[in-house]
Amino acid sequence: MGERQKDMKQIQAPPTRPGPMLMAIGPGIVVSGAVIGSGELINVPLQAAMFGFTLFWAVIISSAIKYFLQIEIGRHCLVHNYTTFQALTGCPGPKFRGVGWVGILFMVGYTLSLITVAGILGATAGLLHSLYPIANNPITSKNIWAVMTFLIAAAILWRSSYGELEKLVALLVAGFSLSVVVALFLVKPSISNIASGLTFSLGTIDRKAAAFAVISFIGALGATANDLFTYPYWILEKGYARHLGHPDTPGWTQRARGWVRVLKLDTGCATLLTTVVTAAYFLVGSEVLHQRVQSGEIEVPGGIEVVKQVSAIFTETYGPGSYGLFMFGAFCTLFSTLIVLAAGTGRMWADLFSSMGYLDRNDKQAHRRFTRIIQTLSLFAFLVIELLVTIPAEKRVILGQYINGLVNTPLIMFAICWMAFRTDRRLRMSWLTATLLLITVAVILSCLAVGLYTQGGN
Repeated sequence: MGERQKDMKQIQAPPTRPGPMLMAIGPGIVVSGAVIGSGELINVPLQAAMFGFTLFWAVIISSAIKYFLQIEIGRHCLVHNYTTFQALTGCPGPKFRGVGWVGILFMVGYTLSLITVAGILGATAGLLHSLYPIANNPITSKNIWAVMTFLIAAAILWRSSYGELEKLVALLVAGFSLSVVVALFLVKPSISNIASGLTFSLGTIDRKAAAFAVISFIGALGATANDLFTYPYWILEKGYARHLGHPDTPGWTQRARGWVRVLKLDTGCATLLTTVVTAAYFLVGSEVLHQRVQSGEIEVPGGIEVVKQVSAIFTETYGPGSYGLFMFGAFCTLFSTLIVLAAGTGRMWADLFSSMGYLDRNDKQAHRRFTRIIQTLSLFAFLVIELLVTIPAEKRVILGQYINGLVNTPLIMFAICWMAFRTDRRLRMSWLTATLLLITVAVILSCLAVGLYTQGGN
């Protein structure tokens, strides 16, 4: 009786007017903080430097097309008040301690792809070193910044609740969005150049490298497989599911439909933001870096050199003082990704251990303590990799994103489609949404298949 009364107190009618609905969004902002990161700041400009505007179509598709996937995993977990692993339990196939093969295999791919995050920590340290070197030896200076970045990120995550995390990420998102949009207005790419990148071509220079880039875009841009997997955690912590109340309470269906509309707006805003910012990064890279590479003025930059070359447009246009503006945006981009991915990693492992029965899901304090520990250990692992592994940060970033695109993306798409057609019938997607969801899957799989086929060709 006490639990039912507590459940009734948490019931909240969904907002219906545009203003209050916008004020209710938030999980999508957290996702954007992870989505717009090393892919946009390092991978996208790097590929733009190599191929120019040719792959603009792949950037747009990779960023925007996962909208329906994000809605459906969010809808299913919201309506049923499930975490991601709880939702995956029902997928057909073998299970280990109650956890399905999809979730276990996904965690293997996720762990492999985390080499990307170590690259993000390294890129952040390199950026801070380029702004404020604190030792004469560049390697020593960068390593000191890596340790300091680890300590700051770990302290923030140890103390932060979801609400504090959402506010921090919103500030970081605003910082990098403003920076790259200003950059785009400065370079003013021509309409003809932009149009030339919408021809669904891999170009003629190096089709295998272009195919590799497309696969890494699928894994890195928009709501990636990892971001789709963690989206339900942000929805649940925001409180959407609590506001529905128990399915037996009066008005549950109407409330659920209202909160699903809020979820759609949340996803839509996140998708629009990530697509615009990612497209801006690519267009800036194509306009600034590709022309310089083609003219022989510079070689294809790597790692933080990508950021330095792009930031040169500020220096050349407004003088040396403007250099810090773009670098501030670059820091916001990298640090937001580092924070959100570490936070998501903690929640994923806590959810996995709870599903296996090793952790009591109802013991909120133990659950939060375990999440904090995993967050800190994850960041420490990233630091160790950064200090000991000699592979350049940009190669680690692109490799991790390639793994994400090739392994985790197909897995999460299969799981989401399975969930979507088994959501409570009263709240299930319409036939139009179902059609668009299946088209989304077909397009992404086609891009991956063409990329693999081209890579395997002579």
